Amino acid sequence: MKQNLGTSIATVLTVAALIGFAAIAPGSFQALLEVIKVSVIGNLGFIFTYPAFIVSVVFVVLMFTPLGGLRFGEEPPEFSTLSWIGMLFATGMGIGLLTWGVLEPRYHVEAGNSTDQALLYAFNHWGLLAWSGYLTIGVIFAHALYNMNILKPAENLLGGGFLSKLNLVSLVVSTVIGLSLTFSYAATPLQKSVSQYLGLDVSVTLIIIVLSGFAIASSTSGLNRGIKWLSNYNTVLAVILMASVFVLSNPAEILSTFTRLLPEYLARYPAMATEVGMGDPERKAWLADWLYAFEASWYGWFVFTGVFIARISKGRTLRQLVLGVMLVPSLFSCLWFSVFGLAGLETGSEDVFTLMATLDSSGILSAILALNILLFFVTSADSAGLVCEMLTVRRSRAFWILAMAALAVVINWLDGDVFKVILTLISVAAIPVAIGIFALGTAFLMKARRYKAVPQM
Repeated sequence: MKQNLGTSIATVLTVAALIGFAAIAPGSFQALLEVIKVSVIGNLGFIFTYPAFIVSVVFVVLMFTPLGGLRFGEEPPEFSTLSWIGMLFATGMGIGLLTWGVLEPRYHVEAGNSTDQALLYAFNHWGLLAWSGYLTIGVIFAHALYNMNILKPAENLLGGGFLSKLNLVSLVVSTVIGLSLTFSYAATPLQKSVSQYLGLDVSVTLIIIVLSGFAIASSTSGLNRGIKWLSNYNTVLAVILMASVFVLSNPAEILSTFTRLLPEYLARYPAMATEVGMGDPERKAWLADWLYAFEASWYGWFVFTGVFIARISKGRTLRQLVLGVMLVPSLFSCLWFSVFGLAGLETGSEDVFTLMATLDSSGILSAILALNILLFFVTSADSAGLVCEMLTVRRSRAFWILAMAALAVVINWLDGDVFKVILTLISVAAIPVAIGIFALGTAFLMKARRYKAVPQM
């Protein structure tokens, strides 16, 4: 408890310093982020992408070996498969897909890329590279918790010393930063929705405060009620939205493009995942803005999402995790960008709310979208608060949710593209997190060699 308390205090001070710097000197704050992004991530971004690519291939291979039957814990799964997948999707990137499904393909097309290339970029940023990291952390923590009886893997795998505590601080800070982006994803479109449908002119700050209240309320209901049921509703609403956009836009073109581009993505995946822009400064700058920035941001989410995946995956096998955490979500992400990306480009929509208003003048889809964003946010914030609590001290979930909200409020005061500012912030914060994840992975492999697991085919 004393160690966790010290770690919590260090984390609070770090987050407070970050919020203070952004609030007092926003110009210098953004300039510093940009310098780090260009100089460090632009040149060393491959340290994020190469490991993710390697583990994605390794896990696919392991799935077809006897090790694929390795079960995490002896009890049967706590949640049904549908509820499990719903929680994975909602926590992993549900609200991000809603936000970027229209935005990212439009960004790439406006930059001079073809529609096919724009979608392939989106597949690469939101597919196997992203979900492989969630899977890796989920497997490490699930095996450590349920098969090796290591109660606090983030601390104990690294020995519990100074470096272990420092790593723990960076993991919690990255989680707080990552969820500040989720606040922004939810607050901006919900502000537009409240203005359009209720005629109320409210600030983003007020929306964030209200959202934090919803998340705290959900946290009091427990995992089996709050996150579980909201995730189920989220998944249903998201499928309704995707099916509606598919039917109301150009279903034949969407289906044709998806079936044509998916094999191309898989064939080009090794090259796209390991690109470094050798000898091309412009390409390096592009990679820093997109591929490296997204992958670095996933590192900022890997720990909290991976820990949550471990928490809900007791009783499941490695093969189930490879399918449910990496392969199926990657396939769904590619389909999502095909549907929303093509529909957005065809209608000339600026964002997902514009797309819904264009396709459905009744406002029903826009209302479903607003509700889906709200519920996705609540499940993400609640699960992130749960993980921060697991990594620090008991009964601190509400505090961490408020810390995420405070950082989001300050970031939204900055000028420019808020999403890009926070994406850059997460990317920079992910540098020490990546080092910590590599250290955790190495320590885990060393300890796991002492344990003999009995796969169940």
